[in-house]
Amino acid sequence: MGLSIHYTGTIKDKTLLPLLAAEMKDICESLGWDYHYFDPGEEDTLEGVYFSPPECEPLFLTFNKEGRLLSPISQITRDMLLQNGLDPELIFTISTKTQYAGIDVHIALIRLFRYLKEKYFSDFEMNDEGGYWESDERELLEQQFTRYETAMASMKEMLDQLKSASQASPESIACRIEELLKKRKS
Repeated sequence: MGLSIHYTGTIKDKTLLPLLAAEMKDICESLGWDYHYFDPGEEDTLEGVYFSPPECEPLFLTFNKEGRLLSPISQITRDMLLQNGLDPELIFTISTKTQYAGIDVHIALIRLFRYLKEKYFSDFEMNDEGGYWESDERELLEQQFTRYETAMASMKEMLDQLKSASQASPESIACRIEELLKKRKS
């Protein structure tokens, strides 16, 4: 749980990948963000870069042989999606939680993706749970961050109340959780 962004896309031309990687290296180094370059070898089928601002989950700009965005994690889970009857296209959507990185990092990432979309992608879609991608309104983003923080604080409070019931059966704990959730709604 936490405010996240979800993105998918296809690079205009795979020959742009070294330029994208070099540009991301410069950006990450100037901002002090961790990054790693995936060089397609005999075993590695992805090419691109992943990076991570402080307190943020990693973001992937890694592409498969067809030039579609694909994280290494999603590449591994494809078979699980198929086995469970889920749409295998889901592996091409990358999700990253930005909640703990804060509002300023979230805004910086959205602005970065807007720039990258124009320069490197033939198609690109972003779903921003904070609404900043669509609105460019900091106030709306702040409201969304507050909603998520409130929900997480509420969940923590409920879980703290459950600690006293740690010796109870799983069924009684489930009933207690349901009671607490009902109280929160009213």
